[in-house]
Amino acid sequence: MSGSLAEWARANPAGRDALLALAERAVALQPAAEAGIQRCRPGPDQAGGLQDAAAARDAYRSLADHLRTLGVGAPVAADLGELLDRHLDAIEDALAGSAADGLGPPAGRLVGLRDLLRRTVAIGGRPVSDVTPSV
Repeated sequence: MSGSLAEWARANPAGRDALLALAERAVALQPAAEAGIQRCRPGPDQAGGLQDAAAARDAYRSLADHLRTLGVGAPVAADLGELLDRHLDAIEDALAGSAADGLGPPAGRLVGLRDLLRRTVAIGGRPVSDVTPSV
């Protein structure tokens, strides 16, 4: 974990908690978004896929809007915003009928960012990375 992120998180626990909550919600939406994207392909499931993808799009838009209103100036917030935008782009492409391969690598990066934020949480006054070094 970068020292600067850990230092920022210690100095800004409320900002870290808000970003972590957004990242948790964004990761939790990934399976539904991926399913919606896959079902947008022409076929008998397409109508349901379009609805599912539209719902996921709306949820990711809401998260992106919430992130902007937080006004957190840390680089990790910009990274989260970029990943939310990439997820939105993938969903928009699927809804537009272009060949969508799913969320792709940004899905893994979002999980990694969430996990990185989790490691900045303190347990008994010690960072998670000190309590469980293998994390």
